[in-house]
Amino acid sequence: MKTSMPHSHPLRSATTAAGLMMLAGCNQGPEHHTFVERLGTDTLSVESFTRTPEAVEGSLVLRSPQTQMAHYRADLKPDGGIGRLEVEWTTPAENPDGPGPRRMVVEMEGDSATVTTEGGRNPGTQRVATPDNTFPVVGVFPMAYGIMDEIARNAVESGQDEFTFHTLAGSGRVGSNALVRHGADSVSLDFFGSPIYASIQGDGELTGRSGAATTMKVEGTEVDEPVDIGALAADFAARDAAGRGMGVASPTTTLEGGTDDLHVAIRYSRPAKRGRAIWGGLVPFNEVWRTGANAATIFTTDRDLIMGGTRIPAGSYSLWTTFTPDEATLIVNSETGQWGTAYNAEHDFARLPLEKETLPEPVERFTFAVDPTDDGIVLGLSWDRTRFSIAARTAGRGN
Repeated sequence: MKTSMPHSHPLRSATTAAGLMMLAGCNQGPEHHTFVERLGTDTLSVESFTRTPEAVEGSLVLRSPQTQMAHYRADLKPDGGIGRLEVEWTTPAENPDGPGPRRMVVEMEGDSATVTTEGGRNPGTQRVATPDNTFPVVGVFPMAYGIMDEIARNAVESGQDEFTFHTLAGSGRVGSNALVRHGADSVSLDFFGSPIYASIQGDGELTGRSGAATTMKVEGTEVDEPVDIGALAADFAARDAAGRGMGVASPTTTLEGGTDDLHVAIRYSRPAKRGRAIWGGLVPFNEVWRTGANAATIFTTDRDLIMGGTRIPAGSYSLWTTFTPDEATLIVNSETGQWGTAYNAEHDFARLPLEKETLPEPVERFTFAVDPTDDGIVLGLSWDRTRFSIAARTAGRGN
């Protein structure tokens, strides 16, 4: 399988052509792998890599928030693990306003590593202490498949059901995780308290991974057909430049509304449907949902409200929801500022029933609305073909 990179790519000109010819001459022929990662029906990233006993060399294109392309080479140590990693990120020329190039070189030396970065926010060189089983990575989450493949092979080689490893990022930060075996063909690692599952075969060769059990919700599969990474990157970058790119997966917005004597605001992130089943699917039944994405959704009112028969004092709250096939409940929680999976029922202020209606047309992105009425507002939330709502009025009005 062949992939193409821009001719101006300095790292490729130095290593790829000659390097792959040299590697192909090793006793063990190179393995070629291509993975496509999707968020619903949208392609999030594509990666192709070649593996030999001496090195893993790959190219990937990542679309969000703007298209960037990376080429990396990881030199493998004879006893397992990565001895040296070089990564170069570029933005295709089709998007001249995209992020500038950056480069990282990591040299693993005993119980420490030298990390050198060029471009980006904090260029420079630093020395970092590294525990056993530390792997320099291309991206942290999602981690490059070629790097995760090497970690999985080391886990299988160790014979351990739970293989503790560490990741070394370009920032110099060392993180800890564990690869847990689930039978002969499955492993998992932790992602903010939820498992990312990966399918493996043989000596740990990676064949796919799933974030379905996490808030990331991405699905990665291996494909057989050749993929021109350079052409894909150019196409995605051209879409970015034309304002038709993928952008941020779940952009954050603040909605403000109310009446002459009431002002409310809702700060939330807006996931997209992307061809997925929403109610009972992406948003499970009988589980507390963050009512959006990313950080917890925050509702602020400058006046005391009567909502669903309950008095809600002026202030800020996080909003959570639960759903069944027939009913929906809005949870008003007094804790704010937390990540959207850090729900604590001890801080619940009120649980209020929502009205449900079917929409004539699907709504692609999760959407809040604040609609004024004669005696207050209606707070609505819509996604796919369903809208949920609850009325609210200023306390003291109407009673």
